[in-house]
Amino acid sequence: MSTKLSGEPGMSTLTTKRRKVVAVHSGARDAYQVARALEEAGRLEALVTDLFWPPEAKAATLAASLIPSNLRRQLLARSAPEIPSRRVKPLSTAGLLTLLLEKWKQAPFAWKRSAARWTDGQLGKAAGGLATKRGAALLSYSYYGYSAFSHFQSDAPSLLFQLHPHPASMRKILTAELEKHPDCAASLQQEWELSLPESDYQRLVKETTMPRAWLAASSFTKNTLVEHGIPSDRVHVVPYGVDLERFRTASRPVPIDRTLRLLFVGRINQRKGVKYLLEALRLLPGRHVELTVCGRVLDDLRLFEPYRSQVTIQPSVSHRELVEAYQSADLFVFPSVAEGFGHVLLESMACGLPVLSTTATAATDLVVNGEDGFVVEPGNAAQLAERIEWALSNRRQLRGMKAEARRKAEQFTWQRFRLGVRDVVARYCDEPGMEEPELRFETEQEIEVAR
Repeated sequence: MSTKLSGEPGMSTLTTKRRKVVAVHSGARDAYQVARALEEAGRLEALVTDLFWPPEAKAATLAASLIPSNLRRQLLARSAPEIPSRRVKPLSTAGLLTLLLEKWKQAPFAWKRSAARWTDGQLGKAAGGLATKRGAALLSYSYYGYSAFSHFQSDAPSLLFQLHPHPASMRKILTAELEKHPDCAASLQQEWELSLPESDYQRLVKETTMPRAWLAASSFTKNTLVEHGIPSDRVHVVPYGVDLERFRTASRPVPIDRTLRLLFVGRINQRKGVKYLLEALRLLPGRHVELTVCGRVLDDLRLFEPYRSQVTIQPSVSHRELVEAYQSADLFVFPSVAEGFGHVLLESMACGLPVLSTTATAATDLVVNGEDGFVVEPGNAAQLAERIEWALSNRRQLRGMKAEARRKAEQFTWQRFRLGVRDVVARYCDEPGMEEPELRFETEQEIEVAR
């Protein structure tokens, strides 16, 4: 659609048209929703990524029938039928190198780190050069931005999707955790903001200053950018969505006269605040509370030894098992100390599970205290224990919060996210007199929103 401004009869008409965009990220980041948003709006010039599996290609279909089922699932996860393969520019060699090192369990962490950052740089360089060549705008996820913007020689708009809080904020938080919990050094020292060489870390800091505008999935992430000098009016919060069909409520309500069941989902490390959750359990001696922990183990499991009677650890679960865990729990606890969003919050709420999380996540954007969950300060085991104590004593009210949690999750669809991305891109990429691509809408509702 064009925006036409008419004056007196005979005066010229000004038509505002839409610039196309080159996007860059590795992996199936956010299920390719940003690229999908651009494609729906007719704006996607190209997605520069590492590996992409074109399911519509005949050769790909044949190859998929010949490879083991587990590998086939991994490849199909690197695809999006909504994005034409002609729009995708993969750097497959770099992607394969990173993937192979990631799968090689004995590979030194330094090798994996170096390969990942080399791949990030190659992707950014390719995206910046391609956007320059084609006169397109550039939308880079963080970690690729320094290279992408450095190779972007154009007056066209540039945007950064800041995945995690500002690198300096992350370093400050992680350093404090390392000082308080040296027994969790194994995981904390693998976080990029602590493990990268100083020159590379400074590039992460620099990339936050290079674009014209910023997107973030949470207010917490936005606040950390603003604290480090980024203009608030140019940082746009677009919360993620959730698949409401994959994550759904249980067919039967859970009983309220049983032991209170808490659930944690995520990497088992101190950035996720695991020790604060265990400390909260210690502050509730003799109470009827059980905790299930689902996630990959990064810290020493001896942390859980004093709580063996209360804690069940499931390091690997299928999607079906994960949904069942959400559905059978009474309260989801996610005490992270630094999170760009925390998608498990929306997954749990979509399954009708109230959440207990911190202000260092997207919880402040998702949760109304006492209605569909609780929000506490990060690193505060006493506040966690207080809310768990309330849940123990108010089981009927807690059950009532389940329906509210589902209703809240229903407001956060992936369609809403894509429309939000499209709106932000339009603010910076619509300019008079440009060639206008055709818009594509999936539903009548999207047409009304666009109007």
